[in-house]
Amino acid sequence: MKRELANIKVKFKSYYKYSFCFTNDEEYEVFVGGTGDEIYRCSIEADKEYSIQEVFDECGGSLYIYHNGELVDSEVW
Repeated sequence: MKRELANIKVKFKSYYKYSFCFTNDEEYEVFVGGTGDEIYRCSIEADKEYSIQEVFDECGGSLYIYHNGELVDSEVW
């Protein structure tokens, strides 16, 4: 993951088919997850802010970071 993206703060938005979505007011969307085994170990609080790095460390799997609708980074754990 690009270093400048790691500390951006996001909050939980939604869950769909083994993928969590996190967003913020700066037009970032973060999708993390992949399989049932990966996503079920993810323990997050809906109203808490997390850095993108914290989300990836906690949830693992695939990570896709979008800014203003454009993919800016991705990683597979």
